[in-house]
Amino acid sequence: MSRGRVLITRLALCWPLLLGVWLYGGQAVAERTGLWPEDEQRLRVGLKLFPACLGALEGLERHLGAGDVLHVVVVYEGALDTARQAAQVLGGVASVRDHPLRVETLPAHELDAERWRRGPPGAVFVATPGLSSGQLRAWSREHGVLVFSPFAGDVERGAVAGLHVADRILPLVNLGQAERAGIRFRSFFLQVAKIHE
Repeated sequence: MSRGRVLITRLALCWPLLLGVWLYGGQAVAERTGLWPEDEQRLRVGLKLFPACLGALEGLERHLGAGDVLHVVVVYEGALDTARQAAQVLGGVASVRDHPLRVETLPAHELDAERWRRGPPGAVFVATPGLSSGQLRAWSREHGVLVFSPFAGDVERGAVAGLHVADRILPLVNLGQAERAGIRFRSFFLQVAKIHE
């Protein structure tokens, strides 16, 4: 069984634990970040799920930068401390499919397509709620990358992937936006994900 499939299987089997984090976790962290408790819980679970979403990308190699490093931008609006905490968590991920991560934080306006000067990132993780649907759509379409947002409604508004929370926590994938961005996921990932079309 491939490493990606093993990771997705583990996530599927661990959904009660993730649900526990969702329901009971992080009041102290929520106070530090300034997020509403629901948003804080979504952020915490999203940080655990994001590496699996990256690992499920077909053609991950085309998203790599110099030295085969996967450059992840943690984007935020207004809450730099929250973005820094998210970047620290993602920076602790050793690798995705044997590729190390380089994580940086950027305010949302700096990632807007016409202002991005350093080349496209390999992936974008949204660390604060309330970004515009135009930004979410443009980042994936213009850069051709995975834009992951754990916040409610963001996948429906244009992020490529995020969270579906019901009796289980599952990856949520916007297939239409993924297609417009030229992103494809491996079939085993789509089998366990909730699909928004």
